[in-house]
Amino acid sequence: ANTAWAYATLGHAAPALMDAIAEAAVKQVRSFRPQALANTAWAYATVRHPARAMMTAIAAASVKRIGSFKPQELSNLAWAYATAGHAAPSLMDAIAVMAVRRIHSFKSQELANLAWAYATAGHSATALMDAIA
Repeated sequence: ANTAWAYATLGHAAPALMDAIAEAAVKQVRSFRPQALANTAWAYATVRHPARAMMTAIAAASVKRIGSFKPQELSNLAWAYATAGHAAPSLMDAIAVMAVRRIHSFKSQELANLAWAYATAGHSATALMDAIA
């Protein structure tokens, strides 16, 4: 997770490395902490590197532990899936529910990112949009 994040932060795609990380991550995402899940998804979306199996595995692992994600992690996760164009309706629903419950914990940029992500993904989240407004 840290290596993918570092390369994405530098804007260096490194396709072979990203493929290898994704392959390994699919087998390990259940042990990732929320920050690692969010950062890994963010990294792949940032460098526009498709990793469908890994993104699907991250979504499934994240839904199971959505209550342990911090606001920034929730926001980054939604942003990553919208940016990657990877449909993950169960994840987006879970993020929306958790964000509404903890709406006052979000910074304005995190709320803006959430609104953008749901609009871009075309994923309806009326309660979340109402809470953001």
